Amino acid sequence: MLVVSGEFGANEPLNAFSNAVASSRARVIVFDSPGGNVGSAIRLGRMIRAAGLDTLQLRQLQCASACSLAFLGGVHRVAEPGSIGVHRPSLKPADGMSNEEAKARVQFGTAAIISYVVEMGVDPKLMELASSYDKHDIRYLSASEMAELRVTNAAANQSPADALQVSTTPNPAPVSAPAPDARQQPEGVAVSFVRDLIEHHGDNDDFALAQVQASYAPTVDYYGKLTKLSSIVQDKRNYYQRWPERGYNIRNDSIVVTCTNDRCVVSGVYDWVVRSPSKHKQEKGVADFSYTISIGPYPKIIAETGDVQR
Repeated sequence: MLVVSGEFGANEPLNAFSNAVASSRARVIVFDSPGGNVGSAIRLGRMIRAAGLDTLQLRQLQCASACSLAFLGGVHRVAEPGSIGVHRPSLKPADGMSNEEAKARVQFGTAAIISYVVEMGVDPKLMELASSYDKHDIRYLSASEMAELRVTNAAANQSPADALQVSTTPNPAPVSAPAPDARQQPEGVAVSFVRDLIEHHGDNDDFALAQVQASYAPTVDYYGKLTKLSSIVQDKRNYYQRWPERGYNIRNDSIVVTCTNDRCVVSGVYDWVVRSPSKHKQEKGVADFSYTISIGPYPKIIAETGDVQR
């Protein structure tokens, strides 16, 4: 095992980590860190995943804030209850930015974090939970929460020591970051991906837009027209501002998915309700949807269409 301790600094040089892994031949990374710079923690998490390392967290050590993102890099992840702490990411715009530029930068940063979380195979609802707590009110996760959100992925009945014995096979070959829920068939990955996306349409505007930013390809066949991601984000932003309160419920028996090679088409029907309290307006109805997803290493939407039935 190799212990990573201290606070993550901005643009942290990670050469020392690579050298320590190579010289110690460690297979498991343990943390003792209060957090720090989000970008450096994500870079370390990707290094951990690319090297095929596992992560372990014990309650007597600390792993909070940005450290929780680095922990997610483990191929096998084991943590004792109450050992991983999360809160709303602190994303500060640069001095001199306009309000619009500052908002765009924060949304882009949030999207980058969500994209990383999805890339590591973790439920993006983790960030929704974290966003409810500021940095002075860290939320430590229970065992059931970590399992449900896929922060941990060892068997529920394994102790950390048992899990390490299972996961630390001699000199495993390095692996690249797997797609979310890599053990599932493509159909299952695609359906879960679309379900998460539609459900997140009902989040607060910043989080919903960040989810869009992380889920769509740079150019998308958007309702029959090739459209850049920036235009899609603006379209969604306009809709979210028009209807600040939104709710969506997918009809499970309506979902149809077909996959060919690295592409899947997911279609179905959902019930929706939107409200604008300031305008005293409410609308509701039923809509059908169809998303084409490029599975690849990280799923991305490459086509979207749909229609309101009533």
